[in-house]
Amino acid sequence: MRYTSEVEVKHALGLPDWRHLRKEHVLQLMSMLSDMDSRVALNILGQLPDIAIFARVAMEDVAKGHDATLSSNARSMEMVHEVRMARLELLKGELSKDVSPEERLYLVSEVREVHVDALAKDTENKRFLSEQFDKRLMGVLAGAVALAGVVYAAAKAGAKQPAFES
Repeated sequence: MRYTSEVEVKHALGLPDWRHLRKEHVLQLMSMLSDMDSRVALNILGQLPDIAIFARVAMEDVAKGHDATLSSNARSMEMVHEVRMARLELLKGELSKDVSPEERLYLVSEVREVHVDALAKDTENKRFLSEQFDKRLMGVLAGAVALAGVVYAAAKAGAKQPAFES
């Protein structure tokens, strides 16, 4: 969608006026900048002198959320590891007993399965962490690119306007 007026932008953000702009709206606004007419974007940014502060705070919130996700993930992985280690200890205890060859083969198979599951979970977790990092990076880049586009468009529009009007 191409935004050609401030009213359209405010409506898309669900705002009655710019005084209601909150940090949670800023990232959305930044991502919308590339879809705005450059004059509309400049007018909006001109009315929001604290947009850089809002953007920084919003990005800090994203970073805190990302950090919380990583922390929660680390604790979750620790718990999974503890469960696996307990299971391996139980299997090791059973293997130390006098068991039949069939039971021994079963227990060794169970140990192998614990290791295979651990490797699969580790790979899955690395993929998750990579996706989370990519999402955070894309959010930051999208905001920066949108803002740079508006600044470039403003500079280009300013260069086309006469120095003074008669």
